Amino acid sequence: MRKAVNELKRKVLIGIAFAVAGLLLSLAPLAKQVSAEPLRVGVYRGVHSALIYVADSEGFFRKHGVDVIIKEYEAGVLAVNDLITDKVDIATAAEFAFVFQSFKHRDLRMPATICTAFDHELVVRKDRGISQPQDLKGKRVAVVPGSQTEFFLYNYLIFNRIPSDSVRVVYRKPSEMVKAMADGTIDAALWLPPYTTEMERQLGGKGARWPVQSGQDYYIALFAKEGFLKRQPWTIERFLVALSDAEGFITKYPDRARTILSQRLKPADPFPWPLYRFQLQLTQDLLVLMEQEAKWAIRHNLVKSRQMPNYLDFLYFNALDKVKPEAVSVVR
Repeated sequence: MRKAVNELKRKVLIGIAFAVAGLLLSLAPLAKQVSAEPLRVGVYRGVHSALIYVADSEGFFRKHGVDVIIKEYEAGVLAVNDLITDKVDIATAAEFAFVFQSFKHRDLRMPATICTAFDHELVVRKDRGISQPQDLKGKRVAVVPGSQTEFFLYNYLIFNRIPSDSVRVVYRKPSEMVKAMADGTIDAALWLPPYTTEMERQLGGKGARWPVQSGQDYYIALFAKEGFLKRQPWTIERFLVALSDAEGFITKYPDRARTILSQRLKPADPFPWPLYRFQLQLTQDLLVLMEQEAKWAIRHNLVKSRQMPNYLDFLYFNALDKVKPEAVSVVR
């Protein structure tokens, strides 16, 4: 009898051991996901990154098991440069920067856009005789290299019937633009608030700001490498879930969201809130715009390739299809 009881105990203990081992094995992938290396996110330091700032401030990343380290840049293209050299895992920048880089880096992917905006401005020096668009002829106009500013400047000149070769385009980082406008080494500069606000402030009565987008919104997108997305599909999904929470927060509590951004960014002037829409999406309009920009870049010899990429291949649908499928309107 005692022998039978001992044998039963032994079998029970073996069964428990196997059950515990099975449980640990089943939890191993989850433990690996939660304890993964911190997600390094390079963001343009501006209101365009509102979803990321709100998700960070409100603890949505932590809530969904993502450890995020945010690195800020004065231009999105600088964040993309660090993504390409593996200094960050995700970068935010305008879709034009994605188009520009897609000719050279075929492993780039776009999991979602996080903002649409209508905020590019041209700051001009009135003391250089610039009081209307036609006065830009022969003037030095600064844009950020590899950014959407050159595309918007070209369209602005065409819209105002100004030959594009009559304007001297020079390349500057945003902080360099502010100094160059103040010391007079350039006559005009095309960029975004708060840099354009600061340019006009320093110029006083000698400066003016003009809108330049001619009704065309642009997108701020998430950039990542294909290899990272394949290795960390769970991470990007959880990251988007946190951003979706931030989107809902901004919709429900816009005043609190503005306060969060004011504390993070400390702008000199209130944000022009109506110029932005903060939402996760992948739209057909985005795809059309990217194709237009790619054709423009090829036509103006800004890229070496003469063949336009198929941007359907560059959009990463897996994560947003799971997190917010109604936000995907791209025809596939």
